[in-house]
Amino acid sequence: MMHWLPKLSDVTGLQVNSPVSGAILPLNMHPDLLYNANVLPQALAVKLEDGTLFSPFSCQFSSQLLASRRLCFTHKSGLTVQLDLPTAISQAPGCAVKQLVPSNTQVAPGKAVMKLDLQLLPGDSGHFAVLMVLPHPAISAVFSAQRFVDAVKDTAITIQINNR
Repeated sequence: MMHWLPKLSDVTGLQVNSPVSGAILPLNMHPDLLYNANVLPQALAVKLEDGTLFSPFSCQFSSQLLASRRLCFTHKSGLTVQLDLPTAISQAPGCAVKQLVPSNTQVAPGKAVMKLDLQLLPGDSGHFAVLMVLPHPAISAVFSAQRFVDAVKDTAITIQINNR
C-alpha cells in the first residue's frame, strides 16, 4: 500500500528518483477508471509536465504493451518500477513517441529512454502516467508525497526494506 506523507524527507529508505517531470498525485485522482479504482496498492499518478522519460536507477529497461505504453525498470536486486504511459500514445501519430533506447537494454541512472511530444497526444485534460512499484518480498512499505517533481532530480518514491 502507498503511504502518503506531507514530505518525503520525513522517512528513511531507498529513494527512487522520478523518471518523469510532473505533479505526483494519489492514484484515485487519475482520470482513467481502471487506475482510480485503487486496485494497484503501490502506485501513484503523475500528471506529465514534460515528455522526456528517464531511467530512475541503473537497471534493465524494457518496453511492453501496445505502442510501448508500459516501461519497466528492473534493478539487479529484482526490484521493478513500472511506468504506464497515457493510453493516448497508442492513438498518436508516429512522430509523437520516440523510443531512445531499445527494449531489454541495460541503462545507467538518469538515461533518457523515451520522448513523448505531449502536444501531439490526443486529449485536452492533461496526460497522466502511473508509476508503480511491483511486489517484492524485501519491501516492507512504500511512501510518496503529493507535489511537483523534476525527472531524475527529485525523489518520487521511498521504499523501506525488510531488515532480516
